[in-house]
Amino acid sequence: MTNEELCILAQGGDNYAENELILNLLPMLQAQASKYEAQYAGLQIESDDLLQEGSIGFLKAVQSFLPEKGYSFRTYASRVSENAMMDYVRKCASALPNPGKMLSLDVEPHNDQDNDESSFYDSLFNEYSKTPEQILIEKEQIEEIYHALKMISQREAAYLRYRFGFEDDVLHDREETAIHFHLSPSRAKSIERSALDNFRLELPWWY
Repeated sequence: MTNEELCILAQGGDNYAENELILNLLPMLQAQASKYEAQYAGLQIESDDLLQEGSIGFLKAVQSFLPEKGYSFRTYASRVSENAMMDYVRKCASALPNPGKMLSLDVEPHNDQDNDESSFYDSLFNEYSKTPEQILIEKEQIEEIYHALKMISQREAAYLRYRFGFEDDVLHDREETAIHFHLSPSRAKSIERSALDNFRLELPWWY
């Protein structure tokens, strides 16, 4: 039975189907929790707490999933649970004095290896372990990044803003971005490559 079929049964009150869904996607939730624990290590958040928050989001995804939208339950649940974890991260950050913005921008290198990803900025806004000089330099770079987004086409800028979490601090994968903009996977890949190429041209220090 597929995750989508299990979800429909769970929405009807089938506890067995709900438990099966949780078992099927628990490794995904654990991986998300470990990722955010490492990404925001400066906040000293434990993966167990993140997993709990993600599980709550996951259960909400079960009830709100609409199969007629055309995307998989795994994709949908992944986004809802990640957003729940990010809400918890923001809550923890708000308890600290001047935590700073936590957005990080990860981009794919210009090649044909879809799975070969490199980090543009590794925890760019994790200011807890950086000197004042490093923070100043990086803030200047952030200003240049936002300026570069204004210099490329509105379509490409909108794509990059969503893809790399400029609006919600959540990195969206290419599949979800394609769904968001009603694009085919191949068209999304083409737009992403063109947008990143044009974006790089506006940043003289990115080479």
